[in-house]
Amino acid sequence: MPRKPVDQVIEHRISLSDFERSQIKEAVTTAQANIAIDGITATLQAAGSAMAGAGGLLAAIVFMSWKGPTILATVTDKTNGILDNIVDTFLPGTPIEHRRYAQDLAKRRGEIAKEEAAYCSFNSDKYSESRCSQVQQKKDQYFADRDAFHKMLMETYDITGRVAIYYGLGDVNPDFVE
Repeated sequence: MPRKPVDQVIEHRISLSDFERSQIKEAVTTAQANIAIDGITATLQAAGSAMAGAGGLLAAIVFMSWKGPTILATVTDKTNGILDNIVDTFLPGTPIEHRRYAQDLAKRRGEIAKEEAAYCSFNSDKYSESRCSQVQQKKDQYFADRDAFHKMLMETYDITGRVAIYYGLGDVNPDFVE
């Protein structure tokens, strides 16, 4: 629809007094301050989020250094048992039984080492001559059992078989083959 031509122009004017002008200036100043505060708030929020993330990362690192080895050992123990059972099922007569005995020897060696540190060290508050003597007898029996086991393995398996049996068991292996 076409528009009518303008035949006259009317001008409206709003006049403000000093009070209204000061109120508008105050509103503009407040709006500018809010904009500046919003920028600072966003910056602080980002810094806080970064610090929270760094704190969470630090907590995770501390937790894993504290509990990580235990968790890894637990998972390894559970999976090794499962894998050994699977191998026993499909391949009877394999060196798994001998590996389990070697693992028991390693466990005994660790227990003897703990007892030796507790009862046979003069610096220990649990030092006991009689307990140390018992630990020494356990240690002698351990070495006798280990040597007999190793002799049987030497007669039964070649070096590859012994490596598979002793793998990852440390000082239980008389050949120190890893």
